Amino acid sequence: MIKAVLLDLDDTLLGNPTQQFVENYLSALDRFLMERLNLPDISRPLLLATREVINNHDPLHKNIDVFYDALTPLLPVDRESFETAVSEFYSTVYPQLQVHTHRQPDARPLVEWLIERDYQVIVATNPFFPRTAIEQRLAWAGLPADEIPFRLVTTLENMHFSKPHAHYYEEILAWIGVQSDEAIMVGDDWNNDIVPAWQAGLNTFLTCGDLTQPPVAGAVRPDGYGTLGDFARRVQNQNWLETLTPRPLVPAQILPRLTANLAALLGIVSEVPPHTWHMRPLPTEWTPMEVLCHLRDSERDIQRPRLETIYREENPFLSSPNPPPGPGAWVCEQTGWEVALEFASQRLETLEFLDGLEADDWHRPARHSIFGPTTLLEMANFTAQHDRLHSTQLCQTVHRCV
Repeated sequence: MIKAVLLDLDDTLLGNPTQQFVENYLSALDRFLMERLNLPDISRPLLLATREVINNHDPLHKNIDVFYDALTPLLPVDRESFETAVSEFYSTVYPQLQVHTHRQPDARPLVEWLIERDYQVIVATNPFFPRTAIEQRLAWAGLPADEIPFRLVTTLENMHFSKPHAHYYEEILAWIGVQSDEAIMVGDDWNNDIVPAWQAGLNTFLTCGDLTQPPVAGAVRPDGYGTLGDFARRVQNQNWLETLTPRPLVPAQILPRLTANLAALLGIVSEVPPHTWHMRPLPTEWTPMEVLCHLRDSERDIQRPRLETIYREENPFLSSPNPPPGPGAWVCEQTGWEVALEFASQRLETLEFLDGLEADDWHRPARHSIFGPTTLLEMANFTAQHDRLHSTQLCQTVHRCV
């Protein structure tokens, strides 16, 4: 059942040919920075830094940190001066680029229809731009972020990964707390929108205009194709989202999924108000710190050892773990961030173990006391589901404590 609709921005929600827009953007930025900071040819350093963002798979570093770690050594001025000038550019010059775009008449009615019916709507635009730039383009599309309650808008500041990687889509799913078979990606770019979303297990719709045959590349095949209006009519008039078939679980989904879950959790932790860490919504519920401690302890004592047992033993019997401690059982003198980094260390060990598996190892059998016959692949995916369950719990707990 589809719960979340991911929508690309440029040339999907907003008429905006990407290559042409980027050229106009870089030209305008070059001129501005030459006038303000006497910086000649900023395009090359920006593109090199963006390339580092594209290549990044490190869940411990957000895109903005990767970007500036690569860019700053290439600048003849300090980062603060550069950021001040760029901020001025986005407030004064960037709005003039709107003339190169046009509104898609189907965009706002579709988004409002989806939100009214309780779908989570995500603006899944490649997070190379800061939030101000993306929010301006949303306004140009007739979808101002202060009017439309998007569940998430991906930006340079809040994401750890980017297109064209499955990690990017997995991180979105981890942020919003849904599984891959509960989401669909809608976008115009085959390599950025369709292929990596398909690899992550999402359903997909290619906004490609009028085609008489569905595009296919190897095993990749979108569930639908056409204009954004075609998608809207299918969804609104034909209940099309209810007809979609979940894609099968495959081993290639697991490492990006577990990596992105960690990245999203770190993103959530970075936004937790310090005063809420030890607050308890109800006497019978965990504090945000206890949720995090459970994730750390479970990874170390249950999740990874269970996968290692399946790998070592022939069809082992897996008993259910003891229930986790109740509220008040954990004594944590650390900060939430320190506990999150301890979980990260445990998760990186799990990822290293899984990365060393051979293709046949993923299908090694086991017997679970609750799930019955299972495999290493299924139990690894259960670990990912466990992540998302408690990440959602952490978000909800913090919200109720604020």
